[in-house]
Amino acid sequence: MKLQNRINIRFLIVTLLVFVVAGVFFYFTLAQIIDQNINEMLSSRKTNVILHLEHNEVDSIVWSSPDRSIQIRRIPIISSSSFISDTLAYDEDEKELIPFRKMVFSTSVNSNNFEITILQSLLESEDLQAAIFFFMVILFVLLLLVLFFLNRWLSDKAWKPFFNSLSLLKAWKISDNRQINFDQTGISEFDQLNRTLEEMMQKMQTDFVNLKEFTENASHEIQTPLAIIKSKLELLLNENSLSDLQHKRLHDVFETVIRLSKMNEAMLLLSKIENRQFVEKREIDFCSLIQTRLEYLEELFALKQIELSVRLDTPVIVLMHPMLADILINNLLSNALKHNFNNGKIVISSEKNKISFLNTGNPMNISHEKLFKRFVKSSSSDESTGLGLAIANEICRSNNLRLNYTYLKDYHHFTLTKA
Repeated sequence: MKLQNRINIRFLIVTLLVFVVAGVFFYFTLAQIIDQNINEMLSSRKTNVILHLEHNEVDSIVWSSPDRSIQIRRIPIISSSSFISDTLAYDEDEKELIPFRKMVFSTSVNSNNFEITILQSLLESEDLQAAIFFFMVILFVLLLLVLFFLNRWLSDKAWKPFFNSLSLLKAWKISDNRQINFDQTGISEFDQLNRTLEEMMQKMQTDFVNLKEFTENASHEIQTPLAIIKSKLELLLNENSLSDLQHKRLHDVFETVIRLSKMNEAMLLLSKIENRQFVEKREIDFCSLIQTRLEYLEELFALKQIELSVRLDTPVIVLMHPMLADILINNLLSNALKHNFNNGKIVISSEKNKISFLNTGNPMNISHEKLFKRFVKSSSSDESTGLGLAIANEICRSNNLRLNYTYLKDYHHFTLTKA
């Protein structure tokens, strides 16, 4: 989830809680004010009724006002009790029972005792409460929406410099020999972040160039003396004056130099892949490439009498550097051939976005987790540098591919999948 969305959601939740608490408080406060107002109205009417009795004679024993909201009854003895309660009474205008607030009290006026009942309709107050509550809910929703979109607009505006810097970072490549300058945002935190990014990117480009030059120079400087040593050893090996022991020792040195030369080339290649020096990419049909490589390896398969089964009916197209694609396929095929039995089997098949390499062979004496590590070899063969699968895995990692391995039913399974 984006940080901006998370902030908006939290703001919305906090605002909602504040409005709910404030709304509940306002509603009960309003109900209390209306209730108090009704009681004051009853007290006012009580005073008016007493004044009316003091200035007017009441002939009948029971007297009612025309709207029946006031009832006066003569009583022999004044009761000290007086109470206010809510009740239901029939209303002629509404033609139904409606809620009333009732006040009952007794008083003595001009030597006469009276019990007086006053009714005050609660219908208007309930309608007023409902109207205010409805208006408050509408106002709350509108205010919440306004605050939400206002906060979102302000957040978009505040975070715009950050996303501009992010888009520049996504487009930047370490192999590009150009300096990126971020715009001044006027926000100290973002300006500080941009300055730090500029310094870091400059340092990364400098380190990248230095490392690239070092690997190229190291390869050249090492390969040259190795080639000289190899040529000198070849001349010595062709000498007839050497004893068998001397010839064997020179041959061992010669094999070691060859392996060292291969290891140097593999390490240089691995370094170039990790540094993303293979920039040019194009669509490669792996199925067609495999068929081509199999033709080159046909004699080696025949030498070990390998039974080859190829089912590459489904094309698998990958966008990558042609040289890396060739190295990847060659390493996987060479691995299937090298770690196979004589008279063994190799099965190569393709599915949608996936190619599988199966070969017979003994189980590996190393864990699957270490298989793609550098200098890890499944056998003690001096011919292997222990870098073939590490190079294949690094090629896959830098080109959105996955290379997986399993050992099942006497077969080594290498699966190449588009991520």
